[in-house]
Parts: sequence; structure tokens; C-alpha cells
Amino acid sequence: MVWYVLGLGFCLRLLLAALIPPGYDEAYYVFYGRQLDLSYFDHPVAVGIWSWAGQQLGSNTLALRLPSLLSYTAALALLADATKRWYGKAAQLWLALLGSSCPLLFICGGILLLPDSPLLLGLALLLWWLSRHPQLTPSSAREALELGAIAAAITLSKYHAFIVLASLLVASLSTPRSRQRWSQPWPYLSLLFWAALAAPLWLWNIQHDWISFAFQSGRTGASNSFALGNSALFLLTQLGLLFPTVGLTLLSVLWPSHRGAWNVNPATPLLRMLSIPQLLVFAVLAGRMQVMASWLVPAWWIALPLASAWIASKGWNSRRVRGGVLLTGCTLPPLLLVAGLQMRWGILQSWIPTREDPSAQLMQPAEVRKALRANPEIWTAIQQADVIASHRYEIPGFLALALGEERSRRFTTLSNDPRGFAYWPSLNPGKTTQGVLIAPVEPGSPLTKRDFPKPVDQIQSLGIVTVQRAGQDALDLEVVSFEAGPGDYPWPYRR
Repeated sequence: MVWYVLGLGFCLRLLLAALIPPGYDEAYYVFYGRQLDLSYFDHPVAVGIWSWAGQQLGSNTLALRLPSLLSYTAALALLADATKRWYGKAAQLWLALLGSSCPLLFICGGILLLPDSPLLLGLALLLWWLSRHPQLTPSSAREALELGAIAAAITLSKYHAFIVLASLLVASLSTPRSRQRWSQPWPYLSLLFWAALAAPLWLWNIQHDWISFAFQSGRTGASNSFALGNSALFLLTQLGLLFPTVGLTLLSVLWPSHRGAWNVNPATPLLRMLSIPQLLVFAVLAGRMQVMASWLVPAWWIALPLASAWIASKGWNSRRVRGGVLLTGCTLPPLLLVAGLQMRWGILQSWIPTREDPSAQLMQPAEVRKALRANPEIWTAIQQADVIASHRYEIPGFLALALGEERSRRFTTLSNDPRGFAYWPSLNPGKTTQGVLIAPVEPGSPLTKRDFPKPVDQIQSLGIVTVQRAGQDALDLEVVSFEAGPGDYPWPYRR
């Protein structure tokens, strides 16, 4: 039954993956796969491996997402098995159902190409290992190497790993019995093995003045003010994105005042200790800065076994459980299908005009290519260009997907926030580079009037093209040509 649920969930995610246009972050991560490195400006290496694997399978958006689709299924299977060992078969089935019906989790971890996909797989593997080693610390060389390897895999996925691993360290020191195990060499061997296997992250940052850590820490300290209302709004938004029935259950099981055998199970305080610190950290940060919706995905993922155990303890005879299941099952699939069809074909355009629909900004690669080809002058300039650029770091990814297999062409971002493009070769400082710059039209701020630093020069307008969605005008793109060089472009971040 569990595998049937996992298979059905995979089919639902596959359908949505085929419908939903590429997202801004996904478009940017295309270049992670084309510029494989030890690590990247924004994230560790894992999402680059996922991107590379997807692009080996094909040049379309669905192929790019296949590694996420497959890894989420594997992660759910591992987490369900861990839940079975902790709380029994009924909880295992409920976990598969919850993981397949929680939009925030399966979209960020199981559809889109995001760092959350490898992170959730690594966390599932960690919880699977902990379910078999309730002492939390290794007691042999083999266990030390296993735990070190899993911890490294999480570390190489996303910086959230440091909160999870710090919480696990505290948990391993929280009881006299667990503290005694630190008198043995195996926990220290595990730490050494983790540090060695996570070396790609350390080495890349050493080579680049620890810019990735500096960038991430700089975001958290960007504001000295705190607004409690923003934290509350962030948590309410999370409940909506999780789907209210699922979100309220996940939030409630983190509170310790529950009755039942599941609440006194030794795994329960461990899972809370791994989840709650993340919840507190990002709730506080939401009061100071913009916090992305996906940043709490690992916390909710770790809380899934708790929610499954609580539901299993109530059973199908509980009116609350039956009502939640019926409400979720009857409303969530249609809502997801309508949302996917709207993003792809604008089926609600009679009520939501395409120009006013934010999802229309997510450009279908085929429509972008069609719009560019419709203007012979622009298409010729693109074919002859050495580099394709934009002034927003996410736009070149849409252009790369639109141009398909023509991977020899270079892409870059000419802005004060180029992210990883500052470290990827694009402009040739030794000779003049011919380029085309493409960006969404911003009224009152044409590209020809913008100031670009030397050696970018000779900016000339080539025109405006309109990208459509289902035959309706959706987004205007301004296209200009430029020359760059010879000379070094003053990339931000780099010294």
C-alpha cells in the first residue's frame, strides 16, 4: 500500500512538473549544471549535480526536474521506513500520504530543481540511520563512517545542514548515557570523516575568500529592526502553503503536551529537537528580513513522522482525521491541477488577464524562442553574439532553455547582483566581445539609458519582442546589442 501511494504521488508530481513553467531559481540553476564546480556562490554543490544530471537526460524543463522527482520518491521511501521502525506500520502509511499531499514539501523537494531536493534526500537518509541507531552517536568505525558520510551529504546540499547537525550534536549530549559515548573515539572519527567529505565546500570558499558564507550571513544581518507581525505572517503563510489541514497538524505535534504512546517514544523528543530550532530561527529572521517560503521545508520534513504517528494513534475512527483527509483529498488535487493549467495555458484569463497574472512572468522556453525568432534582426544578432546577457541573474537561464542545445554560447548577467555569474567565464578580457542583452521591459528605464560599467559599450536597441502564453501577450522583452572589452569587467564580490 505504501508503494502504491508513493507511485501515485510520483505520477501527480510528474503531471505538475510537465505543466509548470520553469521558475526563476530553476532557470538560474541551469548554469550550475553547466559550470560544475566544487561549490557555488549561493549554495553547495548538490543542486549543481542534480542540474547536471537533468541536463544529461534532455534539454527541456521536465528533464531538468527528473532528478528531483526521483530523489523525492526515494526520500519518502526512506522516511516512511524510519517512521515504521519508530511508530509502526500505520504511521508509515500516513507518512507516505502526508508527504505526497503537502504542496510546500513536494513542490520544493519533489518537482522543482532546488537545493531542497538533495537536502530532503540527505535528511531522510539521516533519519533512517537514526531509527536504526537510537543511541545517536556511532559505536564502531563502520557507524562512524556511515554517519560522517550522511552528514557530509547534507552539508553539501544546503546551509540549513548546519542548524540540523548542531541540533543533532546537542541531542547527542543531552543525556548522561549519550554523553558517555563521547569518551570513545568513534564520534570524533565521524566528525573528521564529515569534515573530509565536505571538503569541496571548504576548498571553494577558501579559494574565493569565503564569499558564500559571507553572502549568506550578510543577508541575515541586513536589518537591525524587528517586526513581530512579519514573523506571524510568515508562519501563517507557511500553514497555507503546507495546506491548512497538513500544516496545522505539523505545527501542533511540535508542542509536547500530547497524550499517547507516540509522545513518549524516544524518537519524539529527538525529532522535535531537530525541527524546532529551525522553526525558531527562521520565524525570528522573518521579523528582520525577507525569508523565502522554502527555508522551513527541512523543519516540516523532519516533523512528518511526528504528524504521522499522531494521526495513526487517532485512527480512521477519529472525526478530526476523517474530516482532514476528506477535505484535503477533495480540494487539494483540483486546486493543484487548476494552478498548473493556469500557469501553463492561462485557463482563468477571462477572470485574471494575462498581463496582470504574476505567473505569466514565468516564461515557457518554447514561447521565448518563438518570440525571438519572429524578429529576423534580433535572431540574427543572437546567432552571431559571443555572449547573451541580462541585467537580472535569473533571466539568462530562461534564454538558455529557449535556445536549447546551443550550449557553446556563453551567458552572463551585467548587474550589481550577478550571483554565480561573477565566477563563470563569459566576457573575454583579451579581445572585444559581441553581445546581446535581453531583459523584461521596465517602463521609463530602457536598457539604452542604463549605465553599464566599462568595458561594456556601444549599446544599441534592436527592438522589443512579446512573449505569449496561450496566444495572449504575456511579457515584453527589450533586446539591445553591445560590445565589451578588451578589459576586465568589474564583477562584484571578486577581488
